[in-house]
Amino acid sequence: MIFEYVKLSIRELLNNKLRSFLSLIGIVIGVAVVFIIFSISDIANVAITDQITGTNGSVNINYVKDKTDKMQILNSSMNSSFGGMGEKSYVFDITDLDELRKVEGVEDAIQVASATENVKVNRETFGASVRSATENFMDFYEFEMVAGLPISAYPKEEQLNLAIVNDKILEYYLNIPASEAIGQKIKIRNRLFTICGVTNTPSQQMGTLIAISHEAYDLMYSQGTIQYFSVKVSPGSDLETTSQLAVDRLNEIHGYTNTKNGYALEDLSFFVQQITQVTGILSLIMGIIASISLLVAGIGVMNIMLVSVVERTREIGVKRAIGASKGAIRIQFIVESCLLTLIGGIIGVVIGIGVIQIALVVLNMQLPINISYVIFALVFSITLGILFGYLPSKRAANLNIIEAIQSE
Repeated sequence: MIFEYVKLSIRELLNNKLRSFLSLIGIVIGVAVVFIIFSISDIANVAITDQITGTNGSVNINYVKDKTDKMQILNSSMNSSFGGMGEKSYVFDITDLDELRKVEGVEDAIQVASATENVKVNRETFGASVRSATENFMDFYEFEMVAGLPISAYPKEEQLNLAIVNDKILEYYLNIPASEAIGQKIKIRNRLFTICGVTNTPSQQMGTLIAISHEAYDLMYSQGTIQYFSVKVSPGSDLETTSQLAVDRLNEIHGYTNTKNGYALEDLSFFVQQITQVTGILSLIMGIIASISLLVAGIGVMNIMLVSVVERTREIGVKRAIGASKGAIRIQFIVESCLLTLIGGIIGVVIGIGVIQIALVVLNMQLPINISYVIFALVFSITLGILFGYLPSKRAANLNIIEAIQSE
């Protein structure tokens, strides 16, 4: 029986193509906008999480005075994650790196020492993160040379006076091609270095970066200072499990297994959660505002259906006269209204998916389509059809049979 109602509804919509099309526009735009807004929220959350925690399968290990204090772990994690400006300490031993590399699932480990300095190139002075470049520095962070050569390519006696910079420094401050940067002098703490290479920036959270040899760093700062360790997990291994094994091994070596202080895995989940909550609230508010357009479109559908009732008064009277019940008339108009809003919802979802896919290509991101949004959009569209089709259907069902037949 329902298929008969659908067939009748399709025929009626096709008989009034222009009116049906104009009614669809509001539904299509409203559904597309709501779908896009919630999808953008997902994209923003993924992008924020990747920027904060996404470091090519690596995770930082910090030393804290209280391993049970979540805020202390968060603070140390933020210090190490955002540029490596951790507190200088001597609680890390470089010999521990070999032990960390033996942990199952660990591909590599590196010690990190970093300082924020005002540096000078020609007449330009700017702030940048100065990093100690160990032998595995380039490979660990997956740096690629844009111009020049890495420090390790030069003789040992020359490495003390060499530095490599990332392309962000050229982009933000120097405004010169990478090839022209080679050979430029850069002053750090009144000591001159020669730029021997320019790298890309694999992780945007690194910001502006200058790397000098580990020996040069020790001469400028305290020798043997390691702010934190970073371990890279092998592809196919679980990041959380493997990195926790590395932390446990480090605590075991130094006797911090049953102590309050010791080594802890970076944990930015609270920070990420706070940000995603904010983006979620913003997207919800925007979604509610966008939903108003859907309600307006629904009122438009109801208006069109009321006009349809007036135009088809005689038809309704004839149907009632030959035995059609009030319920049958009511269902026919509700099905027609639902079909109209459902078609609009489907078109709106398709447009929304298309816009989001284009955005993902532009942003060079991969994100699966959230099926729950698709289902929500379609269910919401049908609900609109029921709500705004009920009044016209009720009016059609309650028409006086004799007056309806006599109408022109």
